[in-house]
Amino acid sequence: MRTYGKRLIRGAADKATKQAVESRDAVLWDILLPERICRCKIQGSNELIIARFPQNWATVPEWAKPGQAVRISHRGGIRGYIEVVGFGRAIPTPVSGSATPTTGTPDNAILTGCLIKAIPQTLGMNVYVSTGRARFSGGEYTVSALKMAAGSAFKMNMGIAMGEVAGVFAISAPSAGQFRYDLFSLSPSLVVTKTAGAAFTATESKPTLPSGHLAIGYLLVRGGQTAITAADIAQIWSVPVPASITTSAIDNGTTWSIVASVKDQYGNAIATSLGWNVAATIASGDGSIAPASGNTGSGSSLTFTYTEGTAGTLVVIELTLSQGEQYAYGQAFVQL
Repeated sequence: MRTYGKRLIRGAADKATKQAVESRDAVLWDILLPERICRCKIQGSNELIIARFPQNWATVPEWAKPGQAVRISHRGGIRGYIEVVGFGRAIPTPVSGSATPTTGTPDNAILTGCLIKAIPQTLGMNVYVSTGRARFSGGEYTVSALKMAAGSAFKMNMGIAMGEVAGVFAISAPSAGQFRYDLFSLSPSLVVTKTAGAAFTATESKPTLPSGHLAIGYLLVRGGQTAITAADIAQIWSVPVPASITTSAIDNGTTWSIVASVKDQYGNAIATSLGWNVAATIASGDGSIAPASGNTGSGSSLTFTYTEGTAGTLVVIELTLSQGEQYAYGQAFVQL
């Protein structure tokens, strides 16, 4: 006769052991993210023990920081397996050594403000950088406001409140068809500086950040630009492509000359060796326009001739460029 009593009891004990969870407080010492483990210290010990992240953590939670009290779980049935499961109740006291890890010096950074902005009034080739706070070598400092005094670049007619300007800078435009990045940065002595880059046409080029400085941002300047507006701030360069067609209408009596100019995304005239194919149609009104389509050749513009129809009519002429992946659109309005 056989009995399975002992086996059943042993199986129940093993099952209960595997389900048992013993937890305790620990202080999180450091995190080894690639290995998905961290090191902790527990009460009465100065030894660093390894604890794993739960497998469902996609990222490390905000509360899991070195020096934070955490709860670690010793899972029964898995020998030596320790896992961080959440907040701890208290920071344990070690037998010797520090109870918390030494806090490292935080990285240098701009904390608030220090933004590149366009001058709100008296638009021209000027920008300013706002005041703010920055961190250097672990210390936090205020980037002071520029004083409005005789000889200062900061003028009352700019429309900027006093106390908001850390620096005002004049910007020069590169030659027509060229672009340039100007870099604004903050030095360890809390001085805002501008570093002009090299002009370029087809390959982007940016100036190098001065040693020890914090980057504030880049300003893209276009060739022939005469004013900097809020729309120009934080603009990023991309290869010029046809983006719009601007038009002008010249009254010749019974006919009109409609000049269609192809412009890129920066508002500059753009040409190509093969020329742009531009079509013209009358969307509203009567009369006729010739040619129905044409090529700009080596230039960026094409002239169409509109012959008048009914007097008193508002005529809308649509201009379209469709060439491979390039597309641009514009309109001309003629009041007869």
